[in-house]
Amino acid sequence: MKINHINKLSIIFCFSFLLATDKERVLKNVIAQTESLKNPSTEYIVSVFNDPRLKEDEAILERFKKKPEKTKTYEQYKKIFINEERIVGGISFYNTHKELLSKIIKEFEIDPLILVAIVGVETNYGMKTSEFSVMNSLYTQAVKMPNRSNWATKQIAELLTFCSANNISPYDLEGSYAGAFGFGQFIPSSFNKLSIDYNKDGKKNPYDWEDVLGSIAHYLVENGYPKNDFNFSHKSKAWSGIRTYNRSDKYANVIIDLRNEISKRIFLLK
Repeated sequence: MKINHINKLSIIFCFSFLLATDKERVLKNVIAQTESLKNPSTEYIVSVFNDPRLKEDEAILERFKKKPEKTKTYEQYKKIFINEERIVGGISFYNTHKELLSKIIKEFEIDPLILVAIVGVETNYGMKTSEFSVMNSLYTQAVKMPNRSNWATKQIAELLTFCSANNISPYDLEGSYAGAFGFGQFIPSSFNKLSIDYNKDGKKNPYDWEDVLGSIAHYLVENGYPKNDFNFSHKSKAWSGIRTYNRSDKYANVIIDLRNEISKRIFLLK
């Protein structure tokens, strides 16, 4: 009998002797969330969960305990991201990608330096993208963090949908402790839903600056960032749009502060 003729849940029971209780629970939920999709297949999902590389990572839990948005004052938080290296890096990034950013400005009518500041904070302009296995980060959250378990399980389903469709091993994809990946640090559901193939080459590439910057602009506009609006005051529409990228007041403030520092160097100090 072909595998696609077997009820999805019956496959789980065939493998249940290999699964710990928490692992089985997460697997069942991932399969349930992808049941209506042709991709990923149940075979694929089960193979990922039975891969010996799947593990809980205690370092992930420690990072959540020390999450800077919650443990640091704004001045402490700001010092992580706004320094001479990050400002100079932003100027260099802007100058290198000026033509692309100009194109994005015309299409999305959005401040380009907000995009620069976001990739500056998220990955230091693409230089820091790989800290943890994305699959193991999400799996650890699903198993060990009850308040994030449902969210993380959904993200695993979204991750496997992306990886299966693009012939990528989920264990080869690395990103943040929270499970985000690529130059723009999208979580899997946001990448699947809101990233775009900006350069029209037939795929959405999380490590291609055209797709990444276009996707960040698209994400912000879709989340309420107003066009041609340079009011970045606290709780303004632009501020609120930026905040959706990382649901933190401190994050939104530091993006705007870094944007302003880069802007001063580019436009005011010539």
